[in-house]
Amino acid sequence: MADRQMYDLIILGSGPAGVQAALQASRLNKRVVILEKHSDRLGGAWIHTGTIPSKTMREVLAAISSVHSHLGEHWVARLVRNLSTTRLRERAVTASMDEEKIIRDELKLANVEIIHGAGYLESANQVRVMQRNGSSYIIESKFILLATGSKPRRPDDIPFDGWRVVDSDDVLNLESLPRSIIVFGAGVIGCEYACIFAALGVKTYIVDARTRIMQFMDQEIAEELKNTMEDLGVVFRMGHTFEKVELNGAMVRVHFNDFSLEADVFFFAAGRESCTDRLGLERVGIQVNDRKAVKVNRYFQTSVPNIYAAGDIIGPPALAATSSEQGRLVSCHAFGMGQVNFPEFFPIGVYTIPEMSSVGHTEEELQKEDIPYVVGRARYDQIARGHIRGDNHGLMKLIVCTQTHRFLGVHIVGADAANLIHIGQCCMVANMTIHDFVNSIIFNFPTLAEGYKIACFDALAQLEGAHDLKDLLNFKPTGS
Repeated sequence: MADRQMYDLIILGSGPAGVQAALQASRLNKRVVILEKHSDRLGGAWIHTGTIPSKTMREVLAAISSVHSHLGEHWVARLVRNLSTTRLRERAVTASMDEEKIIRDELKLANVEIIHGAGYLESANQVRVMQRNGSSYIIESKFILLATGSKPRRPDDIPFDGWRVVDSDDVLNLESLPRSIIVFGAGVIGCEYACIFAALGVKTYIVDARTRIMQFMDQEIAEELKNTMEDLGVVFRMGHTFEKVELNGAMVRVHFNDFSLEADVFFFAAGRESCTDRLGLERVGIQVNDRKAVKVNRYFQTSVPNIYAAGDIIGPPALAATSSEQGRLVSCHAFGMGQVNFPEFFPIGVYTIPEMSSVGHTEEELQKEDIPYVVGRARYDQIARGHIRGDNHGLMKLIVCTQTHRFLGVHIVGADAANLIHIGQCCMVANMTIHDFVNSIIFNFPTLAEGYKIACFDALAQLEGAHDLKDLLNFKPTGS
């Protein structure tokens, strides 16, 4: 290989940000290369340890759980009892391999080069490729994108061993199903895996120093999820500080500030940190924050303008969907497609059992900002399709501004929430009022989407000055 190779864009990392940046640059006829240090896999945590495998396992168990309302607990227990954990893991691995093949085919079709090796910044335009055999060489580019993702946070005082004490990279590799598990961390990862284990019949505890789960989500919706998870068998112990872990043979004992628990497995799920070590950031003067996340501007440029960063490496929201869009916008901005902006409204999907999803403002945010609003609600058992499904839990919540009558936020917990949220997202992007919505949208019957109409009429009934439904439906906000 020649000592120097020139590209238009060098990408470090093959997660969703890196892949979409590469595909967008290719559409603009640019020469692109992706550096991936794991020679045996492409796609990073997105495909191999996070999104795809965990959601595959969750999909299987959510399908089994849905049988409960139709056939009863006996059949759910029978299906779970006969479900091979080996088969479940194999299904997840197969889904990951299939997705990786799709990505490889897309990149090949787009003429994106892939180099297996770790990247190190030599200068603002040069990257040293370090290979496993110890040799290295330099490649050059007009632009560089850092998209190396994130990894589970691993405090030094926790004895991770991959089978009794695990993180989210280890948990999918457990060779046998534990009888009990303690999950520390009531965020997205902790709650998603707690649902998987509980649905498998594992005695599951979630402990967190905070008093509420999913602090960043609307808390009424989060509380509804918590109630559903408790019905699934998850035991919550909130407001307790972690102190230490003791290994006791095949068991693990976890000490908190005022009690202790013993289980087969301790799953530490309290945060992730950006993969910024050994990239040479300090060599070129790129700044990071206290969680090692790279600092960027609105166009995802670092403190070195021709070097960009996107995805988990820059911190929240750290979602596969947002990372993909960030990567695409990097290539658009770098190659002169105007002043592109990241969308104001984007959905958050949490793949628990059932799903939870959100877009826009929460009630807590609006209260803090003193913005007037009303809330329209539709419970799943009020929706014909929800009643047919036997959904005892589930809530759709619309937050509407009392002044403009436009949607400020949509929050859903229940079956298919991560799909249903896109209806609310489109309403917000279109700046639609609640009146536009009820007067122009018809949903198939029976569908869960009908919950939007139920929630809209609930909100309309609460709007101030609404004495006559006819007048209310013809309302025009100021400035419209």
